[in-house]
Amino acid sequence: MLDSLKGLKIYSIANRKCPVCHEGNYFVGNNPYDLKNFDKDKGVCSQCNHKFEIESGFYYGAMYISYGLSVAIGVSIFMAEYVLFDALPLWVYIISIIVGIVMLMPVSFRVSRMIWMNMFSGYGKKEIFNK
Repeated sequence: MLDSLKGLKIYSIANRKCPVCHEGNYFVGNNPYDLKNFDKDKGVCSQCNHKFEIESGFYYGAMYISYGLSVAIGVSIFMAEYVLFDALPLWVYIISIIVGIVMLMPVSFRVSRMIWMNMFSGYGKKEIFNK
């Protein structure tokens, strides 16, 4: 998928690959809805040995990315309902936004981690603290 974009951060994010080599997988499983393993990462890239968690607590910043994604999902659901349907009651908007955010939470979790990790690593750039 998106092989022409290899070398760009969007390739690593969309394919859930190592941000340094774009070859090794980041997550243990490919399915974000496997609720036993949706948050399990490999820790180290199987191809280039890049350590994914640079320091303890590294992924706390991904919570801010996840919050932004959840807001975008909520606004998108609201706008879609507002445009497509006539005068829905307020509780319909609230329930559908909550259900949408909860249903997309595993995907949002993974995407936010990949975005955060790619902000601090680059294609072909091996950091000094990861040797």
